[in-house]
Amino acid sequence: MAKVSVVIPTYNCGHYICQAIESVLRQTYKDCEIIVVDDGSTDKTRDMLEPYKQAGSLRYIYQDNRGLPGARNSGIANAKGEFVVVLDADDELDERMISLCLEKVEREETDWCVCDIIRIETFREDQRKEVYRAKLPQDNYTQAILADDFISRSPFFRKKSLIDVGLYHEDIQVRVDWEINIRLILGGKRFSYVPEPLYIYKLRRDSLVKKVHKRKFDYTLKLLKKHHKRLADAGDREVAKIYAQNLWRLGRAYIAEVRAVGAGISCIVESVRYDFSMKRLFHPFYHHLIRPLVYQKRHQDG
Repeated sequence: MAKVSVVIPTYNCGHYICQAIESVLRQTYKDCEIIVVDDGSTDKTRDMLEPYKQAGSLRYIYQDNRGLPGARNSGIANAKGEFVVVLDADDELDERMISLCLEKVEREETDWCVCDIIRIETFREDQRKEVYRAKLPQDNYTQAILADDFISRSPFFRKKSLIDVGLYHEDIQVRVDWEINIRLILGGKRFSYVPEPLYIYKLRRDSLVKKVHKRKFDYTLKLLKKHHKRLADAGDREVAKIYAQNLWRLGRAYIAEVRAVGAGISCIVESVRYDFSMKRLFHPFYHHLIRPLVYQKRHQDG
């Protein structure tokens, strides 16, 4: 029985999934199984996977489309390993990823592992690469994770820990990682951190994250109401302030980026109701009206 199960959800990623699989097969740690969950693909995904199936390199599960969290949950439910790695079908793993994360989690007796990422813009001719580091707070992980998802990537988990927090919630289809990171930290699950870029995140021209637009904001709002509002309504004043700050930023994003004025105003009103802040109210007025006038006057005065 494999000790580590690598779950690869895929939806119409036939052109990319072989690279993800090969990155798992190249791992320095060999005691692992690969589970590909085909979430209702209509492209050539099944054909691309056939040689791996014939070679016994992976297990293939097909299901009607349930979205990323549902596909991950299916893979985890079928995983035989004590540990689970989640890998998106258009991404890759550094060959040391499993061995380093496993060693760290077992040595520190933690529940999951965070690592840095390499972000590659594959649609550029120069294939620009950037390393993104996790910005771990000094203390109070609960407030920090509610303020923002400070975790760059958390692809490695004890299977039991994921089950303990209820696996991925399928009501949140975007911001999936932030949502489960919140529940893991609120659930007291301790993580380890390997400060190396072990997850290779590829941003394609047709990438999901480039398409979500308003949908991303809608699910962010749903996430805020699911976790932040619940804790704020229970009387946590610090969380109420964090909730208000997130709503304020989201409201401005609704208006500025997708022209969803009604949704933006609703977020701003809710923000003021949970934490009235003159500074926050005055900032847009200053930034868009007063500061340009001051700059113009200074420029005219030489």
